[in-house]
This record gives sequence, C-alpha cells and structure tokens, in this order.
Amino acid sequence: MSFRIALIATLVSCSVIAQPDPFPTEPNDTGKSFMVSATNPYVTSTGYSILKQGGNAVDAMVAMQLVMSVVEPDMTGIGGGTFALYYDNKAKSFTAYDGRDEAPSSATPDMFLDKDGKAISRDDILGPRSVAVPGTLKLLQHTHEKHGKLDWKQLVQPAINYAENGYSMNSYTYDIVVREQTRLIHDPEIKALYWEGDTIRPTGTNMTNPNMATTLKAIAEQGADYLYQGALAKHIVETVNARLEKDQAKLSLTDFANYRVKTRDIVKSSYRGNDIVSFGYPASGGVLVSQSLDMLEKYDIASMPITTAEPWRLMVEAMRLAKEDRIAYAGDPSYVDTPVEALLDKDYIDDRFDMIPEQGAGDSKSIKPGLPEVATPAAHEGFESQDTGHISIVDSEGNAIAMTSTVGTGMGSGVMVDGVLLNAQMANFSSVPSLKGKPVQNAIEAGKRPRSAITPLMVFDKDDNLRLVVGSPGSSQIPGYVLKTIVGIVDWDLSAQDAIDLPNIQYGTKIDRTKPYNPTGLLVEKRTFAESMVPSFAEMGYKVHVIPVVSGLNAIEVKDGMLHGATDRRRASTSLGD
Repeated sequence: MSFRIALIATLVSCSVIAQPDPFPTEPNDTGKSFMVSATNPYVTSTGYSILKQGGNAVDAMVAMQLVMSVVEPDMTGIGGGTFALYYDNKAKSFTAYDGRDEAPSSATPDMFLDKDGKAISRDDILGPRSVAVPGTLKLLQHTHEKHGKLDWKQLVQPAINYAENGYSMNSYTYDIVVREQTRLIHDPEIKALYWEGDTIRPTGTNMTNPNMATTLKAIAEQGADYLYQGALAKHIVETVNARLEKDQAKLSLTDFANYRVKTRDIVKSSYRGNDIVSFGYPASGGVLVSQSLDMLEKYDIASMPITTAEPWRLMVEAMRLAKEDRIAYAGDPSYVDTPVEALLDKDYIDDRFDMIPEQGAGDSKSIKPGLPEVATPAAHEGFESQDTGHISIVDSEGNAIAMTSTVGTGMGSGVMVDGVLLNAQMANFSSVPSLKGKPVQNAIEAGKRPRSAITPLMVFDKDDNLRLVVGSPGSSQIPGYVLKTIVGIVDWDLSAQDAIDLPNIQYGTKIDRTKPYNPTGLLVEKRTFAESMVPSFAEMGYKVHVIPVVSGLNAIEVKDGMLHGATDRRRASTSLGD
C-alpha cells in the first residue's frame, strides 16, 4: 500500500476524528474537473469536499485555510497573514490579494534596538512584542464576498468539526513545539493544548481545541468582524498588552478595526515561451524567480544532465544575484519605492547575467545589488519566517488559486488567545532602520507590512492556457524550491511530481535541528542523488552542507486536458481531485 493511500485510509478509519463529507476513501492525484493540493491531508480533504459540494476555488480556499488554522497552527492560521494569487478563468484576469500582517500604529523604527542602539536578539523579539495585526481572516472574508458561491457558515463548519472532535497531530508540529518549547511553555493556552503534565504530547495524539471551536462558531455567525471589531479583538489586545512592558509598543482596537486587505501588482515575465505570473511586493519571491529565470534562459539547460552539477550551479548563482536585489529593494510598496520594472528590465538582467562566472562559485563580495539609476537602500537581511503553509487549487470552472500563509515562525509569537495562535510578523521587519546613513527598505513603520519570500505562482503556456499552479513553505528558500520545479518541468520535461521530487540545492542559511549551528553555504539535500555531486560542488569552491532541506511544494499541473496533483513527499502532502 502506498504512503498516501495508507494515510487516507488511516484518517477514514479513525472514527473519533472529524471527517468532511463527502470524503474520498483513497487519494486521486488526477482529475478532469477539479484538484486541490496542500501540505496536510485534513486540509486537502476539506478542499475536495467543498469542491465536490459545488463550491469554487475561493470557497475551497476559505474552508482549507480555516482547517489549517486548527490542524497546523504551528505554521499558519487566522492569527497570521496570507498572500493569495487568484486567476479568474472567465475574465482571464489575475488579482493579488495581500492579507499580510500589519505593524500597529504604535510601532516605531527603533522599537527593537537596545539602549545602545544595537538590535536585540530574535529571542527577545519573539513573544508579545512580535504580534502584528493579522490579516488572514479578513482576506478570507474579503475574497469570499467577491467570488464565493457557498454560504460562509458552511465553509467554517469543517474547521469547527476538527476543533471539537479532534485530529491527529503530525510529526512536523511536534518537532516545532519541541524546538520552540522554552518560550511556548509560558503561555497557559499553549501549554494546556500541547502538554500533558510536564511532557509534550506525542505525534499521533488526538488533539482538540475547544477554545478555537468556540471562536470559530462566533466567526461563523459574525464573520471577520468578530476578530477585527468584536470580542476577540478586545481579548487579543488586552492579553498582548498585559504582557508588554510599559514603554513597549502596544496594540489597539483601532489597529484591528482599520485593517484592510490590499491588492498588489502582478509580476509577469516569460520563460521559454511560457508566461510566469506571480505576486508583487511585499511578497518578493515572484520578482526573484522571474529574475533568475530570465538569466537561466540564456543557457541550454535542457541539454545538461539532471545528475550533473552544472545546471544546479547555474540555478544557485542566478538565485544568489537575484536574492541580493531582493534584500536591498523589496519592501511594502505603500511605504517605499520598489523598482520592480527596473529589476526585470532586459538590460539590467543582462548585466546580472554577466556576473555569473563561467565556472565555479561566484565571489560573495562581488554579488551586490546594483540598479545604476536607483539609490540603493542599505541591504539588511534580518530574520526570515521559518514555517509556512501553501495551498494550490483549480476548480471546475478553471479558476485557480495559489495561496501561501504564515504566522511568522514556528508557533508564531507563542501567544494564544481563545484558541487562536498569534503571529510573530513584527520579527520579520528589519530590526535596524538604517545602516551607515542609508535607509533600510524593510524597516519598521506604523501600518507597514513586512517583506516576505513567499512565492505563490502560476505558469501559462504559449496559448495562454494554465499550465501550473505552485507554491511552497520554506522561509527564504521558497523561491529556490519554486524555481527548481519550473526548471524541472520546462527544461527537463518532467511531470510536476517528478520536478518536486528533484533534490533541493540552494545557497544560503538553513536552520538544521541536527546541528548546533545554522549552516551557511551551499545547502545540499541529504539522502538524494545530489550527494553524489558534493565533490564537484566542493571543487567549484562552495562550502557544502549536506542536510535535510525540507520543502513543502504543492502544485497542480494541467496537461493533456487533465489536472495532475503534485505533492512534496518530504511532508505529509496530498492532492485530491475529481
């Protein structure tokens, strides 16, 4: 029995765990009508159920995200933020919905500096100080009002069922709770949910969240107002502020009442005759992937064997150059100038391409941002979200959604109110407002939204037909995961599933719980054929770390009139279609 069939069978057999209705008894990764793909089988089955009942892509997204808020609060939820790329097949139009978390009105650029003007540590930021005004629930209601078909209450019910009747905690959630336990154990709701006495509940525990069930029932009746203008807003503000010191920035009810979903620019580029469509800033992954693909198009990657180091070196070097631009120029376009058009200009891409060495690793000192006509802000990378969730959907009308959401890092701020885990998105701003007299794009400002590496993306063929919906969790590595998948499909003519199965090879820093430090350099996924290329990479001049590089890609490929779900075997991902 395959892993996914066994997984679905296990879920069906557990009568104590709530199930959506109708629920498929075995997975189906291929369909003609609709398809959903997500990192958690409870989420996937919910989307399947909603589409089977006549809902559309937005209906499925709403129900799936609410269920994710219950079964994977360690990564995402209504206490966090969301970017959703929506394709309307009838209108042939795209909308980029920004439900990213927002800094409160009391926030200041220097709020994370100590008395000597130095940035405080990540551990000192995480906690009540890191809570921003969440946006996910507002985005769900906003998009449902514009595009949804089914009744709102019907879409909230699956999440209520899981919160009341239970779900099986997966190993990924357990690992995150263990990783973050020293700060989580101090929150009474979190401790009651995840601890049994002095012991963290093990993987497979049947989890219920009665407080969340009560909250969701109120949301079913009152909609997003319950979180933004109702009792939940009041309780969040009171709880967070009570844990802050007198001189620390506070939340306010006005901050919640004033929160609005924004629409952002669509980023479009082309790659070997395919249109690449993604999200504009402050979600910076789309620009990064587009820049990288523009550079890679100059190489004949299709002729390069997958199991040799050279095509991977080219992907790594293109990404390294594009990432430097992202760190310098990405930010909230409502607050800072974001030169996206200049970054994607052909002449500028040609200049960046010329910086890729003919062989070997690039010189880190020479890999700098460099728009000649734009005053380059100070490059400050800062802290990146570590844990995220992604959903891909195509409905029976041909509408599509790529939606990525997060609570900022594993278990968010470590503050839970009425069953809702609150985000840590303030930690995703740059903690310093300037460097050597230059402003930092991602500096904190009241009402501002932090940049993100999130990369919800779609690919269309030369006839403007949808070809791929894709995205992934993975912090700053997300754009690289998506890039690898596109190259695998377009250049090596792989299926989306085979492209996702390709090893993850990236340059950067990765948190690895198996090591006492966070490795920086060329990250090569262990237990894959990429390990055979390590000697070649070392000879090229890379400092190589062979570690788990765990993506969570979820994709839907449209091919030969069929929908093909593709999921990441590195996690408990599933696809279901009809």
